[in-house]
This record gives sequence, C-alpha cells and structure tokens, in this order.
Amino acid sequence: MPGLLPSVPRLPGPFLPAAPDIGTPLGVLEFGAVVDRRPVPRQPTRVHRLPGGALIHRWECDSVELELLLCPFEASATDFTVPVDACWGAVWQVCARTVLRCVELSAAFRAVPADVESGYDGAQAVAAVTLENAGTVLTLAGPDEEQICTSAEDGRSMPRRWAADLDDVYRRSPRLTWGVEYLDGHRGLSWTLPSFQPGEHAVLHAATSWRTPRPDDPEDDMSAWWATLVGPEHILAAATGAGG
Repeated sequence: MPGLLPSVPRLPGPFLPAAPDIGTPLGVLEFGAVVDRRPVPRQPTRVHRLPGGALIHRWECDSVELELLLCPFEASATDFTVPVDACWGAVWQVCARTVLRCVELSAAFRAVPADVESGYDGAQAVAAVTLENAGTVLTLAGPDEEQICTSAEDGRSMPRRWAADLDDVYRRSPRLTWGVEYLDGHRGLSWTLPSFQPGEHAVLHAATSWRTPRPDDPEDDMSAWWATLVGPEHILAAATGAGG
C-alpha cells in the first residue's frame, strides 16, 4: 500500500526520528498508537519531510505499516467566527499486513496546567474536547463512530465492511467492540478501530485549534471549535501547499 501522499516527493534526510508532538499554549499534544495491545514506540522508524515542511512519521512492524502526517493549516473564514491563533492537523494511515484485532490511535495531553478547565464538546459525527484557561481556548476534534462508518461506505479511506456497524452505533449495541474514548479529565481522544484483514487500510484524522480570548469576542465564541471541523483531505491539501 502506498504511503500518504504518494505523488509528493519526500525530501532526502536523514531527519531525526523524533516523537510526533504538537506544542500548544496548554502543553504538548502527543500522538500515540497501540496495535493488538502492544504500544507502538514513541519514536518512529523514520521521518520524512515534504517540500512544504510537513512531517510524515513512519513505523514498520511485522503486522502493520503506520504513517502519521502532522502539519499546520489555515482555518476557513466564516461570518460567525473570529481568527484563531493556530490550527494543526494529523492524518494517520494504518496498513494491515496481518489480521489486526485492535488498533488504537490517540491524541492527548499527558498533563495540562492546573488552571485549565476541560470538557466534552462533541456533536453529530464529531468527537471533540475543549480545554481553556484565562489565556487560551483550545479544541481537539476528529470523527466519531458515526462518521467512521459513513466514511467507510465508499471503501476508499476505510474498509467498506466497517459501514455495516452503523446500526449498532445508533443503537449503542453492546456488540460494538470499538469506538471513541474521551480520556480522563477530557485531556484528549482515543480511537479504537474495528478489526483489519490483511491488506486493508484506514485513514483517520484529528485537528486542533486554539486562540487567545479577547474582551470584544462574541458571546459564547466557538471559533476554535469550528476551525477543527475539517476532513483528512483538507489537511493533506495543506501539507502539499494545495489548500489553506
């Protein structure tokens, strides 16, 4: 299976295989993976840099190939939001070499300052948490179970058979063995994906955005939340310089 953005050249390194993190005003947002209950090392096998500066972290194991792209992107302007300070996107690609019963992908803060309040901020098709203090409002978001099933319908970014779980998602059936977890203290999100057969692949994304509150902000401003409502194609376009 080709890696992410196969038509985009990957610059020759070597680049230091540092752990995939995003620095934010509220601390370091860390990305992790667990495959069949075995944590994937924090340091990737290798790191590739794209011409626009985006980084692709790659892990190669006997059972799976995993890539994670991290890059900034521009928030789409609307008439009901105000500018944000920053937006970052993450796109994972999981390629199964063997049967995978349990793949967990996560984006979370290991710790946040004591003055930070955090909570659930999801909506239909959206899993999200928002963390804030006097100086920063930050949202982290990605697809929920409904959106994962919907994305699987055409079989391009996820195994088509995952779409058959949609009724169980709506019924919150106990047969459902996968889903999104809101980590303790709402410090992040973890996605446990349905099982993989050999040769299957899945693409899953997350986005974070933050801004500094101002006295003249609209009441109940949700600009950071709206900025995270992007799909993986928006993040990948930003990585190539083809999108905002």
